[in-house]
Amino acid sequence: MPLIKAITAALLILTASLVSAEQPLTGKQIQQWLNSIDEIQKWAEGQEALGDIPDGPNDPFTVEAMINQLKAANLYDEAEDVVEKSGFDSPEEWAEIQMRIVKAMISLEIEKENMNVDIQAQLDQIKNDPSIPPEQKEMMLNMMQSSMSMMQSMSNASPADKAAIKPYLPQIREKLDSDDMNN
Repeated sequence: MPLIKAITAALLILTASLVSAEQPLTGKQIQQWLNSIDEIQKWAEGQEALGDIPDGPNDPFTVEAMINQLKAANLYDEAEDVVEKSGFDSPEEWAEIQMRIVKAMISLEIEKENMNVDIQAQLDQIKNDPSIPPEQKEMMLNMMQSSMSMMQSMSNASPADKAAIKPYLPQIREKLDSDDMNN
């Protein structure tokens, strides 16, 4: 009998974690992020230690990478104070929402522009160009494959997240395209 209870408990925990993992972004979360991004970006730009931390070998566009960078720069506690002032529970929560917003926006852009077809056409053109030396061709193909892989990893947003950000796209684009975000 204890084995059945243990299995039942494990299934309940698994089900609960799957349900919470699939919760779409809410308008409140998106608006909260929009309201916070300028202040958080301004704070981050003032932290010289963040610029001294090299990117790790893993994908730099993950919540884990963002948090590890804060910890490596000994800025986690300060970042926590900044995001809490903006209504978030933790830097992890803020980073998770940011990543989901960015992924959803990139997914929508890729769908709109049909970028995967364009990149494949470029790959085919490079492969079939006899004027490109083999070493250069291999390097170019590797760079293109790497770009495609990064785009694919950033374009796998849930349909619910993409739908949630659509009403906010102009504001999100403005925040992400601002000069402050590009420095």
